[in-house]
Amino acid sequence: MESFLTVAILGLVAGFVFSIPVAGPISILLISKALNGRLRYCLRLSLGAAIVEFFYVFIAIYGITQLYETYKSFIPFLLFGGSVFLLYVGLKVIKTKLDLQAIKRKELPKDISLDKGGLRTGLIINITNPSLFIGWLTSSFLLFSFASAVNLNTGGLDLIVNENVQQISEMTEIEFQSFNDPDLELNDNRNTEESSGAFSIFLGLVYAFTVAIGSYVWLTLLSKLVVKYRGRLNVKLLNRMIQVLGVCLIGIAVYLIYQAIMLL
Repeated sequence: MESFLTVAILGLVAGFVFSIPVAGPISILLISKALNGRLRYCLRLSLGAAIVEFFYVFIAIYGITQLYETYKSFIPFLLFGGSVFLLYVGLKVIKTKLDLQAIKRKELPKDISLDKGGLRTGLIINITNPSLFIGWLTSSFLLFSFASAVNLNTGGLDLIVNENVQQISEMTEIEFQSFNDPDLELNDNRNTEESSGAFSIFLGLVYAFTVAIGSYVWLTLLSKLVVKYRGRLNVKLLNRMIQVLGVCLIGIAVYLIYQAIMLL
């Protein structure tokens, strides 16, 4: 129970905190839709992104080293496909026009058909973002290193993440900075005894699920805050902000296309 609670709390904290940066495509798209009052779309977008993060986080803990050799050959194509989709989304965002009267009345758009596609968009954007693997592996490594440094019982997940990080470092030559000496992690007998079998897989699922929950909570909170306070901004300014966000999405798409070409 101790390790279950520890891992669950760590997952919630990680999902919430590491989702706060708003420079990613999901956050940028979410803010642009929230400025337009599309709360239902934002909630569906958040759910789609969280679902993919659940699987990516679990794979980052279990199986990323086995998957990486096969997966890396598909990375350029995933990047290219995702960037083209992101380019399409960015162009649609730029063309968005706000309803002045609805904003003055503080009403949310009532046309439900316009909110369709949010879940699908969240799924596609995150599925075609290979950096989530390394991103969540790095975040989890930092978090579990800290947990190990303060003697929290993670049920052996800190050992598994540490081992994955070492193997990925050898494959990619990426350096990971820990909160403590890696040798200290291997001396935790309590964690070592619990780090094998179905129990560690269960804890991995708990961690991945709570990360997804934490991420969804943050994105939902961000959506509601932007929708609630958007009426305090000038409509012309809102339109300009949405256009800027659309340009940011296009910029990310162009950068990803460049990265895909360089990897081919």
